[in-house]
Amino acid sequence: MLGSALRFEYYSDFGSTLNYKLASRYKITQKLNLRGSFSTGFRAPSLAQRYYNLTFTNFIGTEASESFLIANNSAIARRFNIDELQEEKARNFSLGFTAKLSKTFNVAIDAYYVAIKDRIILSGNFDASDLGVGIDNVQFFANGVNTETTGVDLVLNWEKQMENSQLSIDLSGNINNMIITHIKNKALDQETFFGTRDQQYLLASAPKSKFNLGINYSYKKLETSVSFTRFSRVDLVDWQISQDISNFNNSEAERAAAAADIYDPKITTDVHFSYHITTAVNLQFGANNLLNVYPTKQNSFTDSGGLWDATQMGTNGSFYYTKLNIKL
Repeated sequence: MLGSALRFEYYSDFGSTLNYKLASRYKITQKLNLRGSFSTGFRAPSLAQRYYNLTFTNFIGTEASESFLIANNSAIARRFNIDELQEEKARNFSLGFTAKLSKTFNVAIDAYYVAIKDRIILSGNFDASDLGVGIDNVQFFANGVNTETTGVDLVLNWEKQMENSQLSIDLSGNINNMIITHIKNKALDQETFFGTRDQQYLLASAPKSKFNLGINYSYKKLETSVSFTRFSRVDLVDWQISQDISNFNNSEAERAAAAADIYDPKITTDVHFSYHITTAVNLQFGANNLLNVYPTKQNSFTDSGGLWDATQMGTNGSFYYTKLNIKL
């Protein structure tokens, strides 16, 4: 099977864009398929990224400062040598296979590569004291970096149908690696425009891996499920990286070590029970993050100034619920 697509669009903000896609699937056997695709793509700047202004109190480490997020179309952005936003451009490639190994067991594995050019980022903090408006720092949205991401998606599914019951086991996961290939700071200071801390936050937005194991069982009117989710290690850099190096024995290595916030791998457990009292009434109860697992605690130099940064696994601990559904 071969497929193709062609798409042309015109945007008043940045002009025209032409994108295409080629895809193919080859049936090696009745139970094994090979598939692949190549495509180009784009993402237009959002309204907020182009036109939104925001004044807020920002905590850089433990110190409060008045900050201003400047709209990209502002004359102030041009004053700080920030160019007008253009679209992000992407190239995507994937190759994988699906297999039906038996009547009850299915497998799908896909590798992918995504290259993004002119990726829109939120800049670091520029000194705004000379603007004379009582603002300490300004930030901007800009086409700041190029990135490349490679990874593998995996899905395994097994199910067994019995006389009055059904059992299924699902394993899904992702292994991922993102790198920054170019920082487009031009004549601007790189550490100010998109420094070490900002780079690490961007890389952490694509965690190294995530796996989920789900077990589902139903017997007559009762349905139960339990799932285990493993979140990979996440490395971030806190505000200590911007402190004077004299606080760290004039050692770049000591400052980097102090600023490193490491979130260890964690596993959370979710359980769910459902009982059909009648065809119209259904009672449910369960728990998300049953064992009350939290991310690794950090010091007060995090982005929020609290115990944790915003990580993939969340910071809310356990959540217990019950539901009564009635179909009228």
